[in-house]
Amino acid sequence: MSFQELQSILGAIEPHYQSLERQQLQRILEIWAELVSEKIANYAQPIAIQRNVLEVTTASPVWTQTLVFERSMILRKIRERLSIDLSDIRFSTAQWRSPQTETPVASDPWQSHPSRLPGQTSEIETQLALFSNAKTAFDRWSSIVQSRAQHLPLCPECGSPTPPGELQRWSVCAICAAKR
Repeated sequence: MSFQELQSILGAIEPHYQSLERQQLQRILEIWAELVSEKIANYAQPIAIQRNVLEVTTASPVWTQTLVFERSMILRKIRERLSIDLSDIRFSTAQWRSPQTETPVASDPWQSHPSRLPGQTSEIETQLALFSNAKTAFDRWSSIVQSRAQHLPLCPECGSPTPPGELQRWSVCAICAAKR
């Protein structure tokens, strides 16, 4: 029997043998945003039920404290809507993972990195979008990078073309700075 066959068998029987706490957690997760509001759901997520206590991870200590004051209201809603009789809710910042969709493009560290040249990303993306063939797109990108590098100052240590921001910040290119 192969590993994939075993995995499919386990996947088929798992729902039948899930613990009661895991089933209850799944039910809470399905309507969590309705229970606490969409805004709060972005900063707090249930992660487990252990010994009849719902564990909720939060994005910050401020959210932890805020939700402690909402504990009884959340418990009441869970009991009314899902008929799950929890004894308590514990809030903690442990195990918090920011949702993937939350990171805005404007907060991209690359936008303010000293190695970045002004207008670099949009021009390359525009040029690459014109080409459907990967080889042609690579050749075009390569020529753009090479033409830019011709006008860049050279790193005093290794002699490679270096963006001025790197020289201002580290006096050498990023690669030489990392070697130090």
